[in-house]
Amino acid sequence: MCLILLAYQPNEHHRLIVAANRDEFYGRPSASATFWSDAPTVLAGRDLEAGGTWLGVDDKGRFAAVTNFRRAPSDAHKTRSRGDLAQRFLCGDQSAEAFYQGVGPYREDYRGFNVLLMDNTGLFYGNNLSETLQRLSPGIYGLSNQRLNCDWPKVTEGQERLGSVIADPDIEIDGLLEILRAAGDARPFSNSFIAAEDYGTCVSSALVIEQSGQVLFTEQGFQPGGALGDRANFNYQVRP
Repeated sequence: MCLILLAYQPNEHHRLIVAANRDEFYGRPSASATFWSDAPTVLAGRDLEAGGTWLGVDDKGRFAAVTNFRRAPSDAHKTRSRGDLAQRFLCGDQSAEAFYQGVGPYREDYRGFNVLLMDNTGLFYGNNLSETLQRLSPGIYGLSNQRLNCDWPKVTEGQERLGSVIADPDIEIDGLLEILRAAGDARPFSNSFIAAEDYGTCVSSALVIEQSGQVLFTEQGFQPGGALGDRANFNYQVRP
């Protein structure tokens, strides 16, 4: 039950601001965010079971993220990992639209997915149900395990919290991470953060890409029960 909150071109200073939770079984092997040894231009965490990533950015400021899309009946028999989408986009040099067009013939080989892709032409959203990407206008968006900007409380209220945080142009990374800690209430899909023993929020990520090309990326890991794990911070200038 992942959550991605993002603001695209919210002001003259920032191109993209992201606050995201990855919810997964704690026992699934994964690596913390770093620049990959086999793809040095990519900064992302890595799923060591299937090899892909749930969220990342490259040295040009291109961005990709995926969540699962809840579908009935179950599509557990599908063979391709959703994280493959984000990995292949970030490791390649195609535009978002050209890349997604290439995915088309294989789209139904993946379990239900949502994907966000950003390059120098814009920010785009796609899922299993569409053959084309939707170009997103400047604004604040929320994505979990249904369509973009669905009416789940953690999505709608998360968008409101993100809007409040970025109202101050001096954005604090810890302020973005705090948005993701909402425990929710009795309403379904109201908890942004999950703290259990077997499954929960494994990673919270905060990403800021400034119009100047400066990239700030922080990943905070979590252990079973919501205990704090490792934290990694990155700060670099995109290359032309």
